[in-house]
Amino acid sequence: MKRSQEFELRKKCGDPNALCGIKDYVFNDGPARNMRAFDLKNGSGIEMTVLADRGLDIPWLSFKGHNISLLNKVSVRSPYLYQEAEAYGFLRQFYGGLLTTCGITYAGGAGEDEGRKLGLHGPFDNIPASSVCAWSEYDGDDKVLCVSGEIREAEVFGPNMVMKRTMKLDTERNELHIKDVVENQGYSTSPLMLVYHINFGYPILDAGAKCYFSTTEVAPRTPFAEEGLHNYQLMEEPGIERDEQCYYHTGHTEGEAFAMLHNENLGIAAVVRYDKEVFPMMCQWKCMRAGDYALGLEPCTCGVVNRSECRENGTLTYLAPGETREFNITIELTDDAARIEGYKARA
Repeated sequence: MKRSQEFELRKKCGDPNALCGIKDYVFNDGPARNMRAFDLKNGSGIEMTVLADRGLDIPWLSFKGHNISLLNKVSVRSPYLYQEAEAYGFLRQFYGGLLTTCGITYAGGAGEDEGRKLGLHGPFDNIPASSVCAWSEYDGDDKVLCVSGEIREAEVFGPNMVMKRTMKLDTERNELHIKDVVENQGYSTSPLMLVYHINFGYPILDAGAKCYFSTTEVAPRTPFAEEGLHNYQLMEEPGIERDEQCYYHTGHTEGEAFAMLHNENLGIAAVVRYDKEVFPMMCQWKCMRAGDYALGLEPCTCGVVNRSECRENGTLTYLAPGETREFNITIELTDDAARIEGYKARA
């Protein structure tokens, strides 16, 4: 929506929020009860939800009536049900969503690092955001829908890491921009691990859909993933109790890094664009398992292994006291055939 159009638009639509805007509300039932959420509708095809009480992550997103995000059998749950217990605490809370953020001081597999037991993917997604606000603004003539807040991972005698998250949803282009700034507000150098678990579900994820990557190298994480290496790009029918397959994509070319899921039957694609300087690796989570059917395209700082392995292999990153680091990701939805072919040509 353009500022220059709103005066005429109100002749036909007294409240433009009917076409694009933000709704702030609270869940009233089930495991999600009392959670605060925002619904954003950009008027050009994207409708999405942001959970203030789950780290400003995104459980639902649709594009022109087609579901894009993963919503698994766990469904949306309050963070106050979370208990960190190896991998199980995270998995009992993991609704999937379009975005589940993992971090801040540890992510990846559960395990032990320097004598401390760490759960799967860290606590971020179960930390309620504070100083949360939602508003609309104009970028030139274009209206933009915005949500922001702070997520703090802290403990006595431990780290004090704060992420300031700002999300901006364009109304003229079907793009969601996520800007995260992490600051070490403690007085000791702290590990920094982030995995942006960006997930896709049916129907954009379906047999015959295909992934494309701007990277030049792909490495399977497990022997079963290696068996399917010849087919890593192609999505398949779900299989009963089929194991997941993960692939690491590295080796960046010129230009902005991206990963794309294209469903030719629907004529739509989802593109994850990311900063290759702070995200040297893209993890592809291919889960063709019946009942847990999912695809993750996950920009990450140092893979999805336990922090101790990252420390040992030299990929673990750190923030000094008072230091900040910025992370930017754009998620684009498109049904423009020429634009989709342009991405394919770069893959």
